[in-house]
Amino acid sequence: MNISSEEKIMYKVMKALYDSGIPISFKGSMVLKAFLTEAGYSNDTRHTVDIDGNWNSDAFPTAEQMVDSFQKALDDNNLELEVSI
Repeated sequence: MNISSEEKIMYKVMKALYDSGIPISFKGSMVLKAFLTEAGYSNDTRHTVDIDGNWNSDAFPTAEQMVDSFQKALDDNNLELEVSI
């Protein structure tokens, strides 16, 4: 996949969040870029700088709960990043 170093980090973050079981569905340009690249259209994609997603649960968490959940997922995957609001 022809991706930038920023995008590589974002895919690692997405994987960590997914693997953690947090009820998130990813959407947007990072997902589209992965699909297009896998289909052979790597030259037709653009650089992106964010991750889009939806929290899928009946009880929506507080901002603090979301930050704590994200931070734990990143820490569990040895990603040296800090989550903040």
